[in-house]
Amino acid sequence: MIEVNLHPAGKSGRISGKRLSLRLPAMLRGGGRGGGGGGSRDPFTTAAIVVPILALLAVGWMWNSTRSQRSSLNEQLSVAVADSARLADLRALSDSLIARDRRIQERLGLVQSLDEGRFVWPHLLDEIGRALPAYTWLTLVRREAPLPDLRVQVDGLAANPLAITRFVRSLQDSPYIREARILGSQQQVVDNVFAQAFQLMLTYEAPPADLVETEPIVNGL
Repeated sequence: MIEVNLHPAGKSGRISGKRLSLRLPAMLRGGGRGGGGGGSRDPFTTAAIVVPILALLAVGWMWNSTRSQRSSLNEQLSVAVADSARLADLRALSDSLIARDRRIQERLGLVQSLDEGRFVWPHLLDEIGRALPAYTWLTLVRREAPLPDLRVQVDGLAANPLAITRFVRSLQDSPYIREARILGSQQQVVDNVFAQAFQLMLTYEAPPADLVETEPIVNGL
């Protein structure tokens, strides 16, 4: 029961009326069972009051903590999405540059492959002319197989078989010729003069890199 004292002590002469007093319920004032005032407080009653309050406080704290974590996660998600978009643009640019570099390398490789065989015939003819001994003439130089296994047939006339032998040995010493072999030889009369006709087969070989001077197609390559 709640009572309010409307007549405070010491002012009885000025204020009159009913006395109003404020009291707590008996179960919270520690009153005994049956309304007695001398009993101890029931622990189950106290727990029934305190536990819901603590539960409400815990729920409020968890709700506030969850809301803070959600806000932080939303910020991190926004940053991650922005970074993902930026990285996607960089990846697309990188793929484009890689594809462009591959196309450039393919074209350069084609140009270099064409350039490598550009001076094959000049070198080969130069080696044949350098190895040709005296009193020996060429009547035919014909390609029998293309690069990279270039083979060339060489026909000619020599004053004697020894000249053919010297010619073959000189060709074998050339760094541009891997093999020089005689296909055949026979004696012929040319302008009332006896001569030794011969047929040779030459196999081209690329020389070592230190013997060839080249200039790059593009600076730095």
